[in-house]
Amino acid sequence: MYCIRSFFARPRLIAIPGHLLLAAIISGCANTVPPPCPPVRVDSITATMTKFRDEVSQDLSDVEYQGKIIGFKGECVFYEEEVEVLLDIDFQIISGPAAQAGPVSLYYFAAIPQFFPTLSGKKVFEIQRRLTGGATSPQSFTESNVSVKIPLKEKQPAASFDVYLGFQLSDEQLQFNRLRMAR
Repeated sequence: MYCIRSFFARPRLIAIPGHLLLAAIISGCANTVPPPCPPVRVDSITATMTKFRDEVSQDLSDVEYQGKIIGFKGECVFYEEEVEVLLDIDFQIISGPAAQAGPVSLYYFAAIPQFFPTLSGKKVFEIQRRLTGGATSPQSFTESNVSVKIPLKEKQPAASFDVYLGFQLSDEQLQFNRLRMAR
């Protein structure tokens, strides 16, 4: 292992004494400055997903649930031939008026455009949640230790790769998001 570097997608209210932070940085990196992590972004078009009872109607009274990616934090661990990006991704799910009580699956992805269209360019993950039925208050939760590994060639900087997060959407859901953003 070469070094670990942390990053956040939004401010966190954590106070760490300066001398402890400095000690952690120095000891964790064997007196070397860690290289930059790959930039991680939430894709604006796929940051939300809306599940309708009937995908064709897309009437708001037919919303079963809506998911949102609301933030992330993480770190990257550098190895000799790869970098591993470890993420804690914050989600929110909101039951809609047409929600049925029971389990639901949400699918999200981590994509590296530089590897498109190969299979290593995108990894899809599944989240299982339970809805109580009917419209409810938002439930927030975190998926921890989501791992994205990026192979590196000799002297290739990890920061030359981009990592995008978003929901894996159907064509109808993607079109719904595009129309909503255009308004």
